[in-house]
Amino acid sequence: MKAHQCHVIESGSRTQNTANLKEDLYYTKMTCTMSLVAAVFMAHVVSVSSSEQNIDPNVVKVANFAIEFHNHMTNYPYAYKVVEILSNSAQIYPPARVKYSIEVRAAQTTCRNTGSVDLEDCSVAANAQMMICSFVVLAVPGENTVPEYVLSQHCV
Repeated sequence: MKAHQCHVIESGSRTQNTANLKEDLYYTKMTCTMSLVAAVFMAHVVSVSSSEQNIDPNVVKVANFAIEFHNHMTNYPYAYKVVEILSNSAQIYPPARVKYSIEVRAAQTTCRNTGSVDLEDCSVAANAQMMICSFVVLAVPGENTVPEYVLSQHCV
């Protein structure tokens, strides 16, 4: 049985064996690869105002998830729903998540704010109170983006 040998290489005042160098090279390649993936993704990140017609359906899904969460966390007598997406951006959030930052205009609906309210069935109330909300939401990307957590929320 042949013993595994490591060659020692002097690098300034520090020494490393070849196994450590290979590991360092692997992590350097992974970092470069992940940086490239992040750069490509960020080049395609959507950052739009609602005046543009092409809002990503995933952004709409995330915005609706966030306002539903907000409704559950408040004691408003009537539920609010998103009526306009003012701005949004997305960034990679390791591991394999996307962090959405979204600003929306929300309007009071005619539906009571209960745990079982379906906002799709709710119409905006006449003379509805409006509010601007900012949300940061963590989601799993893919064909069917799945919002998971509201990291922050602020409505005024």
